[in-house]
Amino acid sequence: MKAALQFGIVAVALAGAAVAQTTLHTTTTLVVVPTLVQTVGKEPAFSLTAEDFVLTDNGVPQKITLEEGTKRPLSLVVLMQTGGVAHGQFASYTNLETMLASLLGGAPNRVSIVNFDSRPEAASPFTTNVAEWTDAINKPDQGDSGAAIYDGISFALDLLKKEPVGNRRAILLISQEHDGGSKTPMKEIVRDLGETNTAIYSITFSAEKTEAKLALKYPQVNPPITAVPSDGSIKAYNDPARPFQGYFKLDVPLRLVFGAMQKNLSAEVAQLSGGESMTFDNRGELDQDLSLLGSHIRNSYILSFYPSSTESGLHTIKVSLAHHPELVVSARTSYWAEDSKK
Repeated sequence: MKAALQFGIVAVALAGAAVAQTTLHTTTTLVVVPTLVQTVGKEPAFSLTAEDFVLTDNGVPQKITLEEGTKRPLSLVVLMQTGGVAHGQFASYTNLETMLASLLGGAPNRVSIVNFDSRPEAASPFTTNVAEWTDAINKPDQGDSGAAIYDGISFALDLLKKEPVGNRRAILLISQEHDGGSKTPMKEIVRDLGETNTAIYSITFSAEKTEAKLALKYPQVNPPITAVPSDGSIKAYNDPARPFQGYFKLDVPLRLVFGAMQKNLSAEVAQLSGGESMTFDNRGELDQDLSLLGSHIRNSYILSFYPSSTESGLHTIKVSLAHHPELVVSARTSYWAEDSKK
């Protein structure tokens, strides 16, 4: 299984070697902004026109175009964590291929599957048929102890750079909440997200909760310690001096506590890109999240504009509605540009 995917890496690399990579030039490059509009009850809002939207780039209003999303094929990279404690969630993946097929919607939309642990381990060539990689999706091989999320995102972005310029680009990240061992800096992620017009959709599980469940399911992970009275005797069950057996290895519950205090960085990256973030704890919740994301991707408005500014660096985008304060807007908040004169 893994060998087949590793073969896919070579195929993708060879196919992409002949494709010239482009740099975002603010005077010529179109910036695409997928925008989800919902009611307060989380229902998609339809029938809006370009005149309903207000988009600013570094505070300056831009002339926007409202495209038909169905006219732009989707290039999707499914980035699946297999390292660290992810194997504790493999039971949730058993229906994943079917859900991904529904989300993708078939040709001309294309998908590539990437597994990662301490590094991206494998990638399938882009395909319109998810079923070609059923085993790799539903029954992945367990990875090492790492969870290099940012390195995985960087790898996925490199794959998407080689996709047709006119395609919508997205990453579906299925992982724990916090990065573990990446070497890629956040600045590089932000820059590549902007240059490729990529949205990240993040569905995360709690590594700490998953580890705690594994400790209970497999006691050898967190073996109990037996305390015996100093005289070595075994007392009656109701004797206060009887041997006491309990989980004194505190690193698992402590990580659960401290993990809850940390920010969900995967979710923050998703929201920065204009995507969405959700959480799951079991197969049913993962299926529900994927179904909802599929609906949102299909029902998003595709705004685009040619930036009026030639300033290089990080640009802040804000999308709002001119006449519908009762609706909720979700869109990417930034992109990275390089001055065409450089």
